[in-house]
Amino acid sequence: MACQSAEIFKTFLESKDLEATMVDDEHNVLRIGVGLNNTQLAIYFQFGDDDADVHLEGRQFAQIPKDQIEKIYKICNSINDAFRFTKFVWDEDADDLCCRIDGVIQLDSCAEEVFELMARMASIVDEAYPRIMKALWA
Repeated sequence: MACQSAEIFKTFLESKDLEATMVDDEHNVLRIGVGLNNTQLAIYFQFGDDDADVHLEGRQFAQIPKDQIEKIYKICNSINDAFRFTKFVWDEDADDLCCRIDGVIQLDSCAEEVFELMARMASIVDEAYPRIMKALWA
C-alpha cells in the first residue's frame, strides 16, 4: 500500500486532469509524463515512508549519443551552476541524463508542495534543454 502522501498527491493530480501511474507501490513511486515547449519529461516521485519527504527524478528528456557522453559532465556542471533547486546528473547505470529535486513535505500540504517542485523541475528542464543541445552540438 502506498504511503498517504503518495495517495494524496495522486488524487490531487487527478483533480487537475493529470494522470499519474503508481510504478512501485512498495517504494511509493509515482510517474507522470509532462510535455514541455522544448522536450518531453518523465517525472518519478518517490515519497518517504514517513510522509515527510519526496524525491523527484526527471528522465528521458534528452537523448545523449554514446560518442557525446564525455561532454555531458561539463554540461551538468554548467547547468547546475546556472539553476537552483534542480541538479542534473549523468546516470551511468541507465545511460540517461536526469535531473533531481529533494524536498521536505508536510502531510496536510504535500500535494501543493510536490506540485510546486514538479512545476519548478519542468520549467528548469525546459529552459536548460536548449543549452544542453547547444553544448553537445556546438
